[in-house]
Amino acid sequence: MKLNEKINDYEFQPEVYAYPTARCYKKLDGFSVAQLKFTDEINVYLHIPFCSQLCTFCGYLKTLNSETLRKEYISALIKEIKMYEEIIGDKKVISVNIGGGTPSLLQPNELGEIIDALKAANEGILNNAKEVSIEATPESVEYEKFKEFKDLGINRVSIGVESFVDKEIGVAGRHNDGQVSSNAVKTLKELRFRNVVCDLMIGIEDQTEKTFSDSLDTMIELDPDTVEVYALGVIPSTMIGKRHPKGLMGNREKYECYEIARKKFLEKGYFQSCHNRYSKLPEGGYLQEDTVFRGASLIGLGAGARSYAQNIHYRNPFEVLDGKGAISRYMNKINSGSFAVETGIFLSGDERMRRYAIGNIESLDLHKFSNLFGAEFSTVFKEVYSEMISTGCAYEAGSKLKLTAKGLLFRDLIARQLFSSRVEALEGPYRATV
Repeated sequence: MKLNEKINDYEFQPEVYAYPTARCYKKLDGFSVAQLKFTDEINVYLHIPFCSQLCTFCGYLKTLNSETLRKEYISALIKEIKMYEEIIGDKKVISVNIGGGTPSLLQPNELGEIIDALKAANEGILNNAKEVSIEATPESVEYEKFKEFKDLGINRVSIGVESFVDKEIGVAGRHNDGQVSSNAVKTLKELRFRNVVCDLMIGIEDQTEKTFSDSLDTMIELDPDTVEVYALGVIPSTMIGKRHPKGLMGNREKYECYEIARKKFLEKGYFQSCHNRYSKLPEGGYLQEDTVFRGASLIGLGAGARSYAQNIHYRNPFEVLDGKGAISRYMNKINSGSFAVETGIFLSGDERMRRYAIGNIESLDLHKFSNLFGAEFSTVFKEVYSEMISTGCAYEAGSKLKLTAKGLLFRDLIARQLFSSRVEALEGPYRATV
């Protein structure tokens, strides 16, 4: 289907944040770090899979928190950091992101052990990394704990608010309420982290345009540094994906909510740093995502973590429904002295080109694209380029192909138009199951 038809039908696609998608990953035999090609500047991601609750919409690797298992896991994670020590130590690390799961369930001494292992691998890591981030849920935010987190070097906290409406929070399987979320944001601002980031979701159960707008108003009043707005993409293996609840917000309503958010944030002094992020910081609010999109490599550590070398993307053991099983496989491999990599994909020249175009589609330097790949974007992707212009989704400004406000709204539809036939053949049926 052509881009214009998809736009007119208000076709919805979940955020395209990685390419090729994980559906393309196959079992990797004989994995060796010697075959990996990383950029000189790298990002580091560490996955902490423990949660005090299991949200209905979550498609990440997670398991219920257990102090015993958490300690065993941290021990394995530190061993994995040491296994990558030669690579990490040889590179300039520009960002560190500790995600999950709910990594804010870590105790300060546990987080300290992880950071000490990173510093042992790369002595200047905290000096060079402009962004050292941790994810949190509202009920896990405590003043004294996060003060210690800040003292350990954390300068960015991303808190999954999702909604301030109590009914919506409860249906999603979460343990907090709107007031707890508000208090958490206030606490983080009081601690003066360089970047307090809040997530809001569009389309969660029982949400309407009115209740989403109410959550926006509360968020704007709290005035975090950065806000990221995500529309619910139902993942087949999640609780909500298996339940098929009735009354979820329609696609057109999701796009209308995006527009409501954009209007309100721009009116209140935020700038739109990407299609779904608004920030008051000149650097845009999420350095790791931005640099990975621009082509910098990422080393992912922990169960379920993905790594992006220039020639291969790969992943440690991952499961949505059996997180504990994946964690067990991960720890067994690491504790036996082996890398935990299970699946991945070697990137062809064509897939590298598509990945670059997708990651930079909001402001694509056409000259740089041509120099990197020896071909013109408008020639290789002739139909997509033509449709981007004719639909009013993009325009040329000097050497840049830039998305308009309409293009940012439909950014993920545009990105999907750039998928190879092989990737689309695997991704399409997966999404069609919901």
